[in-house]
Amino acid sequence: MNSLFKFALFTIIIAMLLATVTQATIIQVIVLSSLILLLFLSKKDVNSQLLTLIFASIFVAETCLVIVLKYMVLPATDSYFEENIYLFGTQLIVSLSLLLLLRSRMTVSVLITRGKSAPVFEKNHAEGPLLFLVLLMVFIDFCALAETLIRNLEVFGIKEELAKAFWELTFFFDYFEYLKAVPMLLCVMMLYVGLIVRTKSHQLQS
Repeated sequence: MNSLFKFALFTIIIAMLLATVTQATIIQVIVLSSLILLLFLSKKDVNSQLLTLIFASIFVAETCLVIVLKYMVLPATDSYFEENIYLFGTQLIVSLSLLLLLRSRMTVSVLITRGKSAPVFEKNHAEGPLLFLVLLMVFIDFCALAETLIRNLEVFGIKEELAKAFWELTFFFDYFEYLKAVPMLLCVMMLYVGLIVRTKSHQLQS
């Protein structure tokens, strides 16, 4: 059992424990369950293990931030506007972090494996679609944050007569969880596709 597999497994276990504390949604449970299954399926493919580790690490970071918001930051706020700014702002930061990690996968590979595992540097056909899907999540988070700002223009000194025209702008607020669930589940699916393609490629080469 290689060290990357152990590190990824430990990270997913931590993510599951944190998800229990924060009462994870059904989508989060499905994603985590899929990641741990993917990890065991990719026991011989450190390339796929690394991508799984990246997603699991981001989930851990996101859950930690949610805990801080839920028990330390949000109780101190006195308006739904501030709460939404914190929540959507955090989601945007998390999505941008995931995008950065995926774009810097080679650097992450060097840091984790110290350059001693050649397969982590091989091409994974899932990376292109994954970047697109994460960009979509960044877009959704940005729109949700922007919508919150536009819906509360009076906070910035805009006359209420003008600001109230945007009070009913709640599309991303109303459907945020569903909008984010689709690209996240597709990301998990692409991780599986990447593993299948790599496995078949190695079988043809052997």
